[in-house]
Amino acid sequence: MGKHQAGIGALTRGLVLLLAVGLVAGAGWFVLHDGRGNAVDGTDCPTTLRVVTASSFSTVVSAAARSLRAGPDCVLVDTTSADGRPAAGELAQVNADVWIPDDAAWAAVAPPGFLVATDKDDVGERASSAGQTLATTPIFMVTDGATADRIRNAGNGWLALANLLDAKSAGVRLVVRDPTLSGDGLVAAGAVGEAVWLSEGMDASSLALNTALAVTRTVNHDLAATPNEAGEVGLVPEYALLPTIGLAPPGRVYLPGTDHTAIMRYTWLPAAAAVRDPQRAAALKKLLAAFTTTEARAAISAAGLRGPGQTRPPFDGGSALPEPTAPPFDVLAAHHVQHVFATWDPEDRRGNLLIAVDIAGSGPAAVTNAPAGGKQSALDVLKAGCRVVGDLMPVGSRLGLWEISPGQPGGYRKLLPTDRLDDTSRAAFTRSVNSLSTHKAGAGLLDTIVASYRSVRDDWHDDMFNQVLILTDDANKDSANAQAVAAAVQQLTALKDPQRPVTISVVVLGRKDAADRLKTALQPLGAYVDNAVSVDDVQAAFIHVVAGGLHE
Repeated sequence: MGKHQAGIGALTRGLVLLLAVGLVAGAGWFVLHDGRGNAVDGTDCPTTLRVVTASSFSTVVSAAARSLRAGPDCVLVDTTSADGRPAAGELAQVNADVWIPDDAAWAAVAPPGFLVATDKDDVGERASSAGQTLATTPIFMVTDGATADRIRNAGNGWLALANLLDAKSAGVRLVVRDPTLSGDGLVAAGAVGEAVWLSEGMDASSLALNTALAVTRTVNHDLAATPNEAGEVGLVPEYALLPTIGLAPPGRVYLPGTDHTAIMRYTWLPAAAAVRDPQRAAALKKLLAAFTTTEARAAISAAGLRGPGQTRPPFDGGSALPEPTAPPFDVLAAHHVQHVFATWDPEDRRGNLLIAVDIAGSGPAAVTNAPAGGKQSALDVLKAGCRVVGDLMPVGSRLGLWEISPGQPGGYRKLLPTDRLDDTSRAAFTRSVNSLSTHKAGAGLLDTIVASYRSVRDDWHDDMFNQVLILTDDANKDSANAQAVAAAVQQLTALKDPQRPVTISVVVLGRKDAADRLKTALQPLGAYVDNAVSVDDVQAAFIHVVAGGLHE
């Protein structure tokens, strides 16, 4: 009887335990304790941190978080995996305490004021380790042997690749993941633009990206941007290559670039509100330290990434990848990121743009490097550039065209008042561009700059870039009239409204002295001024303006 009662008691306790586990499991959670009453799964932890991280880093966050679950001061980590621009949208949605994206450049798209400011004026923010790199992975140019030889012969670097990605050249094509959706794509496409920027400047970089896009296959899903055909160059990070490198087809070549190394940086970006909260700030410090534990470092290697001070993770076949030795590109600045976005996503080219053209019959007769060889008239080049703008700006933008015309009231005439861009207004813009003509040299440039600035400011839109683009040959030498220039700058300064910022871009054709004078005079207004001497210069200036017209 005693044994029977004991058996019944054991069975009862077992049923109660099973019922309890079943009820808790049915609710979606369960609790384990360490024998001293402390939860080891984090459910009794006093602090929960909300982390948004790249999908390629989520296993690392999980490994680091496991070391924080025990003890009276344990920390529970609630992780959201999200990549690219959508990840930035998740920050406010989940009220994240820290963002760990797959590159530091993503900080440029975070909600204003959400992350710890880079200058870290606050004492707590200075101690937050914002911007610390937790892991890295280099990006390789992956291609066939013949195409690899072409890249090597052209210079064996990222600039060599950029120069080969010309729609008119002999068939080198790019494969890249969507730059708006992953660091794989953003850093890879950014490397192509950055190589040109460092060599030839900002406008040339805009032109190079736009040219490259015409011969690019963009991968919009989660697969790596591997090449499928001869002539394709896929830009693939090391972490995506290592797990399958043994399955690569024979003859595949991996080039890291000898001019620079393109590298993704998984970066610690804490939220400003979290850093200012003592309890959450203390928990963030614990989580950051947890990435140095043996378990977390092993997870970094298992993910195919390189932790601080670590070399390439040990994967079978990994020796097929050459070790990058060139200095890394800097993290893409916000303006550089915008160039990449505007190239790939038409919505990033949405703008409120007024173009004013000033070409005198006595100005520079032609510009060099015309597509068919020889020279083209400055007016024809400007018309072509205006048509490029009309084609690149998406429906819903605003676009207007003025022509500087000495003798007219105000010194200009409105060929097309600024209006919302649709198929009808785009056709009207093209007709207005085709009607552009040269004029006799005369005053009007400075008055038109002021009037166009006022027009865009008064028609300011908060959902797009607001810009004025002036194209001039300065045949009347208005830039040399110091008194008139000073008066124009004074008027523009008075018109400035911090709540309605307007960007001024001025492109001077073939007159460097004029460009230099205007650049100096308009510098207090943050204006962008450049000298164009070739067809490519003019096209690049137009494309740069469409990409946002920002400058550093």
